[in-house]
Amino acid sequence: MMPAFHRLTLSMSRPSEKTSSNAALRPWLVLLLCILLLRLLTLPLLPLTDHTEARYAEIARLMVQTADWISPHITPSEVFWAKPPLSTWGQAILMSLFGISEWSGRLAAVLWSVMGVLALAWMLDGVFSRLQILAAQVLLALCPLFFISAGAVMTDATLGAAVIFVQAAWWRVLAAQGASRQRAARWLAFGMALALLTKGPAAAVLALLPVFMHAAWRKHWTEVRAVASDLWVWLICLGVALPWYVMAELKTPGFVEYFVLGEHVMRFLQPGWKGDRYGFAHAQPLGMIWLFTLVAALPAVVVLLGRLPYLRFKQGRGAITAQLQLGSQSSLEAGRKIDLACYALCIALAPLLLFSAARNLIFTYAMTALPGLVILAIALLPETWLRRSASYLSFSALALLYAWAFVFKLPQISRANSDLPLIEAYRQACLTQDCKLSYAGKPNYSAYFYTSGRLYAGMPGVAGRPAFKVLRVDRQSELRATALACNKDQCLVPDDGSESK
Repeated sequence: MMPAFHRLTLSMSRPSEKTSSNAALRPWLVLLLCILLLRLLTLPLLPLTDHTEARYAEIARLMVQTADWISPHITPSEVFWAKPPLSTWGQAILMSLFGISEWSGRLAAVLWSVMGVLALAWMLDGVFSRLQILAAQVLLALCPLFFISAGAVMTDATLGAAVIFVQAAWWRVLAAQGASRQRAARWLAFGMALALLTKGPAAAVLALLPVFMHAAWRKHWTEVRAVASDLWVWLICLGVALPWYVMAELKTPGFVEYFVLGEHVMRFLQPGWKGDRYGFAHAQPLGMIWLFTLVAALPAVVVLLGRLPYLRFKQGRGAITAQLQLGSQSSLEAGRKIDLACYALCIALAPLLLFSAARNLIFTYAMTALPGLVILAIALLPETWLRRSASYLSFSALALLYAWAFVFKLPQISRANSDLPLIEAYRQACLTQDCKLSYAGKPNYSAYFYTSGRLYAGMPGVAGRPAFKVLRVDRQSELRATALACNKDQCLVPDDGSESK
């Protein structure tokens, strides 16, 4: 695969009969780089929010502190069995290199997202023109869920990259022959190992379900058998992923039972599952994944909702197929374009079908549907429109909207959902940080992160120094007017030893 990535990079500057002029490519490339720069610049602007992002950041911080790279910890004494450690490894390594902060914790998500964008280009190389590939990369980067995940301390950017990588490798298997097909199959195995180290069996299902759906639909079973019969495919996948699972079970017995049975069966089959050790079940209405996906891939969905009715009802029967085949130089090339569209539809539908009957869902479960929707959207857009300034200016307007939201609006919302304002106020009130700090209830994960874990053992302070307490208060509470700082649910107040209401 790496030679293919190299060829794809070089293709940005080489002439080709199938590609657009450099003048048409330049604004799209600039826009893609600006989106990446925007995400990098906004990483330190938002505090870590509770509970998800702050929890994963604290797990990574504890990995650095404890130097335990096998079993992630959710507290210094409690292991975290809910996820394999690949995303945490990335966050912890960057925290070790650049210091513990929001920026270093979120940087790993940017790097994984870049990998996902490159994997999409690898998939489309040879079928789409360079202009269409760049437009697809921009559209993927601007999908709300992808853009958010690309700078968040969560597992979703890692999962998205691994799954796109597997799905791209499968398409390269179909497009290649001989040794090239064999290399693509082995890269697919490596991507599967990354998926297994990110989210376990669930990731394997998300990655491979579109492959089997596509193989059944388009009769690609010969290629499936060729991949499955390659011993090196199994050795690479299991050789990369399995050692960690074995070491984790030996180090903390019971991990495999909880992770496989609990997190991958009971979580989805039992609404309000009570066995979750680290959070709470999300009881959603049946079919909620469809609404989540509509919002997660909103720009691509808007394109599809606009183009599909236009092509079908304005241009007549066969117009959709004709658009998908547009620019083909031969029947073989036209067939490949139709096959790619079928594969993209499988990618989009797989998580929707998988989670339609599940109720324990969150918004990020729509992540793996994004590439399929993006491919379909770009395939249905005329390439002549992509050359017009109106096309990239439309996407630029969306990027500017994200810039406004992440620079001006979301920092305020994030501060209301984080303990950072409370810890900052404590630091200002006690410059030596030797004052007592206590919580009336269980501290949030962001409090542990921003106190560098000092809260785990308590912060009793030094005799004679002021004391401070964090209290849970209503939004209408009069205490907010006199508190040193407040977020949405809590306030920091001086602790005089009396019980505050």
